[in-house]
Amino acid sequence: MSDLNDKDFEDLKFDLQLFADGDGDGDGGDDGFPYPYMAQFPDEMKGDEFFRPYKSLGEVGKGFKGTRAMLDKVPKPPDKADGYEFNKPEDINVNPETEKWFRKTAFGLKIPKETAGKLYDEFNKMVAAQVKGQTKKNETEATKNDELMHGEWDAEYDNNMKLADKGVADIGGEDLQKLLEKVGIAKHPVILKAFKQVGFEHGDDNIKEGVVTGSSKEWTLDDEYESMKDLPPDKK
Repeated sequence: MSDLNDKDFEDLKFDLQLFADGDGDGDGGDDGFPYPYMAQFPDEMKGDEFFRPYKSLGEVGKGFKGTRAMLDKVPKPPDKADGYEFNKPEDINVNPETEKWFRKTAFGLKIPKETAGKLYDEFNKMVAAQVKGQTKKNETEATKNDELMHGEWDAEYDNNMKLADKGVADIGGEDLQKLLEKVGIAKHPVILKAFKQVGFEHGDDNIKEGVVTGSSKEWTLDDEYESMKDLPPDKK
């Protein structure tokens, strides 16, 4: 008896397996697959291994029913973007355009209704935390800037702050003040100094009781512009 090499051994194993399973022609093995009911199927499905677990048409029906029940439990998106239901966040005011974008995006991605609602909540929590963090940062910087200006202006701090407020009011009024506060620079040293100068240069109401507001220097005729000193006296 001749020795078998590795290839011969593998071929023998393959032939023995075919013998055990059937003749390999798809007419069925010990389990009778393909099953008789599959004769009703289109040709391309008659030997489909998908049906091997289902030995009767009744089992196929039960399997389909179970699968359908499972699919019915899978969360689904609403029929339209307006079908999503979102909780109103407590910590921030959401821009209507942002919510509209979120609805449109969630619907386009076919995100299930419940999942989209939870995602919307988490999104707003993240935004609220960012806003809170930025507000805290602005407050800290404002405190540092205030301490800096107290040190630089010293006794003139209150007068100079009034002049800065007047400068803002004269240039842009309440809208400008709100904008400066919104972007967090209302108390920035550069802003305060700039508008303090504007307030100082605007109007005679900066001069009270012989003292220029924002300065400890007594105001006299010598403080006139140099170009005015050479003007001829008024003729009466």
